[in-house]
Amino acid sequence: MDSAIPVVFVHGLFGSFAGPAATRHLSPAEFSAPDLRGYGHEREVDVSLEGQVAALRSHVESRHPETPVHLVAHSIGAVYAFTLADESPDLVETVTTVEGNFTLADAFWSRSIAVLDEDRARSEIEGRLGDPRAFLAGDAIAATDENLAKAVDALAYQPWRTVWMSASAIVDATSKPEYQELLSRVFARQRVHLVAGERSAGGWDVPGWARDAAASSTVIPGVGHMMMLENPDAVGRVLGDLLVTPERRGAL
Repeated sequence: MDSAIPVVFVHGLFGSFAGPAATRHLSPAEFSAPDLRGYGHEREVDVSLEGQVAALRSHVESRHPETPVHLVAHSIGAVYAFTLADESPDLVETVTTVEGNFTLADAFWSRSIAVLDEDRARSEIEGRLGDPRAFLAGDAIAATDENLAKAVDALAYQPWRTVWMSASAIVDATSKPEYQELLSRVFARQRVHLVAGERSAGGWDVPGWARDAAASSTVIPGVGHMMMLENPDAVGRVLGDLLVTPERRGAL
C-alpha cells in the first residue's frame, strides 16, 4: 500500500477507537478519527444509519480531499464504512474491518437493547456506561488502573440514547438481505482486510465467501473484541503492516 494514503478510523458502539499507541505505527501516513453523530463533540445529535454515513462522507471529503482513504472500522462502525465504500467507492481505497458486523449474529448486545422501550433501554444502558469494571470484565480485560481509565473514557464518549439509537440502526441494517449484497459489491471492488482478536475471533460471524474474498485475515494474539483498548500497540502494528509501505515507515 502507498503510505501517502490517509487512514480514517471509524469507531464502534463505545469509545473513539484511536489513540497514539496505535496511530504512531501509521507514520508517515496521515490519519484522522471523526466523532460520528451522537458521539464526542457530536453527542447531542440523533443517530441513524444514513446520518452516520453522511457524517463519515463529509469528514473524508473535507479532511482528505485529494485522495481516497483507508477506512479502519471497529464493530458496528464497519456497517457505516462498508456503506460508504458502496455508495462512494471513489472515496475509499480499502476497508479494514476490525470484528465489524457482517450479519445480525454480530450485533451481540445491540439485539437485546434495540427491542427495549425507552425507559428500560435507558436503565440498562446507563448501568453499563456507569460500570467500567464490568465493561472490562465482559471482554476478559484486566482491571488495571490504566485499563480502568481507558474504560471510563470510552464509556463517557457517548450518552445512553446514542447507544440505543445506534443499536437499533445496526440491527435494522444487518437483518436485511440487501446488506449482504452491499458487502459483496464492496469485496468485489475494493481490498478488504479482516482483523480479529484471538479471544473473540470464534464468535465473529464472517461468511465463508467473505473470508475467501478478503485481501488478508489477521488474528491478534491475546486480545478480545475491545482490542484497541486492551493492546493498542499490537493493533497499531498490524494496521501499519497492512496499510503502510514497510520501507517508508522508518524506525518507530
